[in-house]
Amino acid sequence: MLNYKFYQAKCDTDELLVMLHGFISDQQAFSKHVCVLQEKMNILTVDLPGHGQDDSDTNQTWDFPFITNQLDELLKSFQSYQLFLHGYSMGGRIALYYGIEGKITLAGLILESTSPGIEVLEDRNERQLVDQARAKVLEIAGLEIFVNDWEKLPLFYTQHELDKSIKKEIRDMRLRQNSLRLAKALRDYGTGQMPNLWPKLKQIKVPTCIIVGALDGKFCKIAKQMETMIHNTELNEIEQSGHTVHVEEFAEFDRIVLGFIHKEEQND
Repeated sequence: MLNYKFYQAKCDTDELLVMLHGFISDQQAFSKHVCVLQEKMNILTVDLPGHGQDDSDTNQTWDFPFITNQLDELLKSFQSYQLFLHGYSMGGRIALYYGIEGKITLAGLILESTSPGIEVLEDRNERQLVDQARAKVLEIAGLEIFVNDWEKLPLFYTQHELDKSIKKEIRDMRLRQNSLRLAKALRDYGTGQMPNLWPKLKQIKVPTCIIVGALDGKFCKIAKQMETMIHNTELNEIEQSGHTVHVEEFAEFDRIVLGFIHKEEQND
């Protein structure tokens, strides 16, 4: 089963927010948010395969059906709660897949800076080659060199303006990962391996909250397309934020999450 930590709410509520992190990260990415959100709801943070303290069997293929089955097993124990599933970037792709294929009933989806996959087969095959090349760097050059390159990606340029202490926390979290397990994660469920979910978006019936940074052009475009295809969706485009909204606009992220979940509770 996936490694997780449950944080009990400091009030009487049956709401439970499940949080899935991005690539080269772990559940500790949300530790400061837990301190705020725990005042109003229960929280479950999860280490995805190959990240943090996860001990998923490396002889298995960690594809999207595998991870969905693992989430099914985990969430069985929490079915008495109103379950809201949040995912950031890679975690958002998993949350989106789970929203379509998962067996446990959700009360809502929160998708942060993510995508339903690559529509064109040739583009998807090309991304698989990129993921495989990055996996080789992790295996041959090691984690620090990979992290140095990862931090220079245009996707994260807005993080350069963050406070030094926050940048250090993010870098330290990246550097405590296991390079070989990260390489397997890239090969097994990187962006190139994700099924094209665009045709299935209309199958999502639960209320959905999309969060994206206004400075994250590629994902803004994707978010706006998703909004038109998912029933009962609200789109939150955050000014002055890039890809990592939960880091760059910490308080605004919490405000949106709390507002969305409590609105859905009132609608029940």
